[in-house]
Amino acid sequence: MKGRSRRYERPAPAPAALIHGRNAVLEAARAGKVVKVFQASNVGRDPRIEELARLAPIEVVSVERLDVIAAGVHQGIAAELKPRRLWTLKELLGTSPTLLVALDGIMDPQNLGAILRSAEVAGADGAIIPEHRSAPLSPAAVKASSGASELLRIAQVSGIPSAIAEVKRAGIWCAALDVRGEMAPWDFDLTQPVCIVVGSEGEGVHRLVRERCDVRLRLPVAGLISSLNASAAAAALLYEVMRQRARTSSGE
Repeated sequence: MKGRSRRYERPAPAPAALIHGRNAVLEAARAGKVVKVFQASNVGRDPRIEELARLAPIEVVSVERLDVIAAGVHQGIAAELKPRRLWTLKELLGTSPTLLVALDGIMDPQNLGAILRSAEVAGADGAIIPEHRSAPLSPAAVKASSGASELLRIAQVSGIPSAIAEVKRAGIWCAALDVRGEMAPWDFDLTQPVCIVVGSEGEGVHRLVRERCDVRLRLPVAGLISSLNASAAAAALLYEVMRQRARTSSGE
């Protein structure tokens, strides 16, 4: 008896990656990541949009169509991006990084974007994000990063614990942000190659990740609130890295 023939259909193409927000789109365009810009017909004069016109093709659309293209507060601008290049951890470590940021369980796209923005501003060489238990690099995350996510090398890994082990084998210290940490950041040498590990709002860095890190750093508080949120804590620690390295480079 012959088996019943099966009909295979070609899968639909994946939707193009879209971002929105004037700063996010402009930074992506500066990085050469934009295919096309969608501009609402009622947008007034803005130097950012004038620069965008020199960097990428612009299609003027109705506000109603842009509302469909880009859900959320788009500020009259959205863009279609070129496919994102995600690095492997081996590739990222092959660039001889001196400052990395690893995100352990950051589920809020706003926090994800804000941490990536702080990392890029602080001169980080890349970020490490898990495939699971993480907010995706969605338009909301890209907008919150003000386009920094398009400038940073981002490695996606199967799990943060195994990634930490690999980072340490590369000669990079791993420092976890932990409200119960044994040391303040200014008591640890952050001028050496380091990977800052940031955990989620509720749980913080997971136990196994915390145990695999070389040191657990706490940010002291003087008020009644027990801790900063994840993105603010990451920014504070990254600026401590910058402060220490600036003092070293100036010979203090």
